[in-house]
Amino acid sequence: MSKPMNLAFKWKHQDGSVVEYSADGWSSDDPEKAAWLTTTSKLSSSGVGIPSDLRHWLQSHCELVEFRGPSGLTPD
Repeated sequence: MSKPMNLAFKWKHQDGSVVEYSADGWSSDDPEKAAWLTTTSKLSSSGVGIPSDLRHWLQSHCELVEFRGPSGLTPD
């Protein structure tokens, strides 16, 4: 049986808040964003990966500042 991949991402929003995604789900230090991210993810989730509407929002409003993956794996 294979172990699940434990990926984690952290973005910095244009307003300075932090948005994170991990195996535990979405979080943000901005309560309104945290609620919106969780709701939007549940409404558009296909089960695997970041839904396209959230991915577009992140690309438009945030900068990726950290990526954590399994040891030995590096992002391209």
